Amino acid sequence: MLLLPPLALAGNQWNVTLPGGSMRFQGIVIAESCRVEAGDRQMTVRMGQISSHRFHAVGEDANPVPFDIQLQECSTAVSQRVGVTFHGVADGKNPDVLSVGEGPGIATGIGVALFDKDDQLISPNSPPASWTRIYTGLNTLHFVAKYRATGNQVTGGIANAQAWFSLTYQ
Repeated sequence: MLLLPPLALAGNQWNVTLPGGSMRFQGIVIAESCRVEAGDRQMTVRMGQISSHRFHAVGEDANPVPFDIQLQECSTAVSQRVGVTFHGVADGKNPDVLSVGEGPGIATGIGVALFDKDDQLISPNSPPASWTRIYTGLNTLHFVAKYRATGNQVTGGIANAQAWFSLTYQ
C-alpha cells in the first residue's frame, strides 16, 4: 500500500468546476420626492346620501365632498411639482367620471366626478392636467368629489365608485 501514489489515497476529494450560465441583476433606484401619508394610501371618501330628484340635467353636479392626500418628507432637490392621476372604471356614458357600477340595487344615471383645488375636472385614467408645486416637508393636495348626472334620469340605489391614484413628479 505504500507504493500507491498519494492521489489514490485521497479518494474522491477533487472539486470540479463547470460553466453554469450567466446572470443579470436589474433594478432601479428612485429618488423619491415625497412619501404618501400612511392613512391616505387607502382612504374612504364618504359621499353621503342625496336625493335622485336633486338632478335635473346631464352633467349636473351635487354634493361636493372635499378630500386631501398628504405627502410627507418631500424634497425639492428631487422634484419641483407633482401631478395626480386617478385610475378606475370610467362611466359608460361619460368617461370623465367614475362609474358606480351596474346591477340590481345600484343607482343609475350617476357617476362620481373628481376635481382639483381649482375646481377643474380631473378625468380618470388621464395624465395629470395640472401640477402642484412641492415644498420641503409636508404637502397637502386638495381635491373634491361630486356626484354627476350621466343620464337624464337618476334612479336611487348604491352609488359607490372606486379609484386608485398615482403621483407623477417633475
